[in-house]
Amino acid sequence: VHGKTHWGTQVLTDQFLRNWGCIGIYGIVKQIMEKCAICQKVNRKVMRKAHQGGQELVLQPFQSIQVDFTELPQVQWWKYLLVIVDHLAHWVEAMPVVKATANVVCKTLVELIIPWNGMVNHIDSDRGTHFTSKILQEALGIKWELRTARHPQSSGQVERMNQTLKRILTKLMTETQMSWIECLPLPLLRTQPRSDLKVSPYEMMFGLPFLTPLNSMATYEEEEDRIKKYILSTAQTLEELREKGRIPRTAILDFKIHSVIPGDWVMVKSWKD
Repeated sequence: VHGKTHWGTQVLTDQFLRNWGCIGIYGIVKQIMEKCAICQKVNRKVMRKAHQGGQELVLQPFQSIQVDFTELPQVQWWKYLLVIVDHLAHWVEAMPVVKATANVVCKTLVELIIPWNGMVNHIDSDRGTHFTSKILQEALGIKWELRTARHPQSSGQVERMNQTLKRILTKLMTETQMSWIECLPLPLLRTQPRSDLKVSPYEMMFGLPFLTPLNSMATYEEEEDRIKKYILSTAQTLEELREKGRIPRTAILDFKIHSVIPGDWVMVKSWKD
């Protein structure tokens, strides 16, 4: 009956029960519907919102980072911007580079990131050829996760930062008539408060407000005991700020949200509207 009419599950079940009786008929009809390629392609399926997974918990800055390349107008030999975002403090590093290659990423991490922030435990990125090369995993021994192209939300942090940097650079270039290379230091002040914590990445990293003409008159105690109290107070402030940084992060799911496993064939929905 379904092969001739392609009725829905409930309609076909009701029609069957008018003439016959069968225990579990609804489940049988539902299985037939799920195996029908035509119905799967045409019917609108109610998409229930699944639980969103998260990332591994981090305890200190630059323990876990997200990296990406963004292309900008070429200035002399500089054409790309390598953007690195820390998952905990949202601290941003952006370096102009000549080529978007695995060697450039490896060199930047070894020379600029690791010496200042310690060894990175986890990196995630897209599946660009500059990241899929095994040189990064083999040379650094860092856990490297590649994001799926069908779920761009997983790269939202670095993608949003790419857009923010481009927007600010465009404004500065328009105002000053300078190249983006010359304007780059200003967008990297890291003083803008995060929307979720109302605390800037600078404060998350150092436990102190960024010195500006408004607060440059801050005084520091010189006596030994007061210096000790000041250091302990700063350390406690840092820990409290970083604890707040862990709260908004979504935990990794410890249960399955679907029955699909690697290697299964699935039908991919093509969204046209």
